[in-house]
Amino acid sequence: MDNSTDSQTLIDHANISITEADKRMNSALSLKEYYTVYIIETKIDSETWAEAKGMQKLSLATRRYTDFVTLHNHLGDKYPWVVIPPLPEKKQSFMWNSEAVSDTMDPDFVDRRRAGLESFLKRIASHPEIGYDECFLKFLGEYDNWVDLSKPHNNILKDTELTIKTMNASLRGRNSDNRFEAIKTYSNKLQGSINKILTYRAKQAERLYNVDMIHLHYGRIFSELSAVDNDIGDAVQRTGHYMDSIASAISPALEDEEVIMDQLKEYLAFTNSLHTFVKNHDSLNYNLNQLNNMSSNKETSGIMSRLFGYTAAAAERDTAAIEAYENKKIEARANYSEFVDKSLENYKAFERQKDSDLMKILQDYVAFQTKYAQKGLQTWKNILQSIQSIE
Repeated sequence: MDNSTDSQTLIDHANISITEADKRMNSALSLKEYYTVYIIETKIDSETWAEAKGMQKLSLATRRYTDFVTLHNHLGDKYPWVVIPPLPEKKQSFMWNSEAVSDTMDPDFVDRRRAGLESFLKRIASHPEIGYDECFLKFLGEYDNWVDLSKPHNNILKDTELTIKTMNASLRGRNSDNRFEAIKTYSNKLQGSINKILTYRAKQAERLYNVDMIHLHYGRIFSELSAVDNDIGDAVQRTGHYMDSIASAISPALEDEEVIMDQLKEYLAFTNSLHTFVKNHDSLNYNLNQLNNMSSNKETSGIMSRLFGYTAAAAERDTAAIEAYENKKIEARANYSEFVDKSLENYKAFERQKDSDLMKILQDYVAFQTKYAQKGLQTWKNILQSIQSIE
């Protein structure tokens, strides 16, 4: 299978969509009664191009959310220099209705998650490297065993002990690259800002919902009043209907707004990808520093041994050990240099996409608020006309 990257990305040749989120029943032994599967449809624009990549021109794949998690983890392990696109949230967060239950099977939430998973696939397919990953191409195709979890990744982090080293790498690492420190600082600021926006929006949405729902009671009162006084009945009844429309419009409006907030949540999750991205650098940097220290210790040990007497055989072993460490250090330097070059190039691409996406989110939010405000203003104008028609 030819997985080499072209000047074009996979998304330039493929139309990837999740056409359906299907609710299915679990086995009797499962704790959850139902689960959701996602139907992925991939259409390639050229039969010849599809065959060259070992793909079908049209394929349908059925995947669960856990499959998407496995794919995400696979890409993160294999391509540590890439800012891996995040998955949409598995459970609802920043909910504006405090009385609502976070139901993962809620149809509106499932549909929004379907859209988020589709965006996840399209972002991968838009990347010039991970878009052609063999497991990703199989994930899109009709393969059951699309990933071999037992197969080790031949990547530049293979010799690092991530669990231990990333914990204190920022404290113990030397010669840290200021560019990655700047990325970490920016990621923390972006995470804090988006958290504040989503938290404040949830509070304001709940307040707006409660205020607008009061008009449901106003509408009922006006409707009852129209039955009492026939002289003003028609005007009062119209007013009651307009009041009802205010109350009935708020829930759909907030659901539409939730779609925009999901896009912000995606970039909140992107900050976690950036944190992992920086930790990968810190781990490599720490690994290189450790090799430098170990090499220096070996050299010092060899000199002291020769000063105070040392056999020829032992000296030869010492020299061989120093040479082995030097070779390992050269390899570590090459890996580190390769990682830095690739990762900074990927980060620049991420920045460009991020600026474009956040601007689009802001434009969509302003357009939504303008449309909702105009609709509300027209409703209140209609209410005013109804009241003024009463003589």
